[in-house]
Amino acid sequence: MKLNVVLAVSLLTAGLAMYAGNATAQMEKTKERIGVYDSRAIAVAFVGSESFSKWMSDLMVKLEKAKAAGDHERVAELQREGTERQRLMHKQGFSTAPVDNILEQIKDRLPAVNEKAGVDLLVSKWDNEALAKHSSAERVDVTMALIDAIHPTERQRNSAIAIQKHEPIPLEKADKIKD
Repeated sequence: MKLNVVLAVSLLTAGLAMYAGNATAQMEKTKERIGVYDSRAIAVAFVGSESFSKWMSDLMVKLEKAKAAGDHERVAELQREGTERQRLMHKQGFSTAPVDNILEQIKDRLPAVNEKAGVDLLVSKWDNEALAKHSSAERVDVTMALIDAIHPTERQRNSAIAIQKHEPIPLEKADKIKD
């Protein structure tokens, strides 16, 4: 009888250990993983990309058409838009402004970045509100993968790497940068 009890206890213990191991493995499998990135690096890489050139040339074509048509109101509007784009790039490249407009330019490449990194969500490392919503998630740095997805020039890629070594400046200060 004692042998049966010992055997039953041993089997029960082994079963519980296997169950606990499977539960732990399942929890690890389902733990959320988010891709985090330095938005400044994304902005700096974008400046040297084909997407950036298209973004700016579209504006320039509209501006030239408005000038040729003598549409001073439209010219002024487009010049303001150019100024706003420049201010946005300053805030994105030197501070912590979101880069959603840039990620939109490469949205067709994002699924591959996410899949390779094993993440379902991309969040700027400066977006404290979004990070707080995913505080228990494992964070995977996808900055370089996003930089490479932009296809920047080598110079802009190097600048994107370099900007990460510095702290961002306050948004208010970046907003006042004049070119």
